[in-house]
Amino acid sequence: MMKMDKKIKRTGICILAWALLATQAAFGEPSYSRVASEEERARAVSVGVEGMMPISGADVVDGTYEVEVESSSSMFRIEKAELTVQGGEMQAVLTLSGTGYQYLYMGTAEQAALSDPSNYIEHVEDEEGKYTYQIPVMALDQAIACAAFSKNKKKWYGRQILFLAESLPAKAILVPLPDYQALRRAAKEKRIEAMRAKDEKTQESKEALSSDEAWQETGEGFGPGGIGQGTKPAMVELDDGEYEITLDFAGGSGRSFIESPATLMVREGRAYVRLCWSSSHYDYMKMGEEIYRPVKENGRAIFELPVPVFDEPLAVVGNTTAMSTPHEIEYQLIFYQDSIRSGNMSAFVLKERNARIKIWIWPVAGGTVILCWCFIFLKEKRRTVPAGRMARETEKKEPEE
Repeated sequence: MMKMDKKIKRTGICILAWALLATQAAFGEPSYSRVASEEERARAVSVGVEGMMPISGADVVDGTYEVEVESSSSMFRIEKAELTVQGGEMQAVLTLSGTGYQYLYMGTAEQAALSDPSNYIEHVEDEEGKYTYQIPVMALDQAIACAAFSKNKKKWYGRQILFLAESLPAKAILVPLPDYQALRRAAKEKRIEAMRAKDEKTQESKEALSSDEAWQETGEGFGPGGIGQGTKPAMVELDDGEYEITLDFAGGSGRSFIESPATLMVREGRAYVRLCWSSSHYDYMKMGEEIYRPVKENGRAIFELPVPVFDEPLAVVGNTTAMSTPHEIEYQLIFYQDSIRSGNMSAFVLKERNARIKIWIWPVAGGTVILCWCFIFLKEKRRTVPAGRMARETEKKEPEE
């Protein structure tokens, strides 16, 4: 029986050590040295416009203001910002749309990875459970580097934010502001000129065969399922699988349309969409110079296309055969990232919930094993006590002569 007790104890110690290691792995100090690569980051957009001049805290009247903030990433949406100015110093409380970032750091992602964790800005939950961060603001109308640490990916993501001076009350700014509308018009014209120059260059280098002929004769430039390789799908921080996404559709006569919501497909972290037309009279779609062929089901044309950008208008072309002569029609699509859902739940909320469940699996399993071992040990202990007591009582009693 003593051997049995020793065996149980040794087994219990091993199980306890394993459970402690599992718990430490789940709740131990995480590493903050990893930086998301360019391939892992969502497409970045520029903040502000050319011609903006930085405005320091000394040029703003002391007070607290609601301020608009631009972000370079659709994955880092700022729902609300409150700016406080006092004695030439500015700070802001940012409220993000999601709860995926544990820390912020005022600087680049690379700087954050090398910095001491004491310099990280930890989130604070407000009364609605949303994450808020209190950060210093160097200047208005100036791009500011801000890194965000993902709780799920355990990596730093580089972002840029810009606090818009024009969103403050007019009397709050002590210096003249530029004509923002004129700056935006100039920036738009500059982008259009750049696009024209790019189109001209593409046209000059275009091969003799049209994209359609090249597809029919060689199949070059097209991936599995008819998805072209020329348009790069956007990165999305979701697990691979299928989701629903809401889209806006504009263009054409209105007789044909693309159904919403559509099916969003995440493959190796990149976004693709399955578009279902209300009509079967579309034999191809174009995005840029790429041509996409349909799969017709139940009298409707269905296409699979990459999603290069969220929350911005995306120009596509559909070639309709409904009329006597087939012709191309231009359409605009907008895919709303915040609308991505899995069942009745936001996909990003679902992913975060699943990540929390995974974190708790090992500690719960370890605790369960420990409790089972304690139960077995106590049960065996109770069995040995009566036997030992009986042996002692027998020894005390001497046989009568």
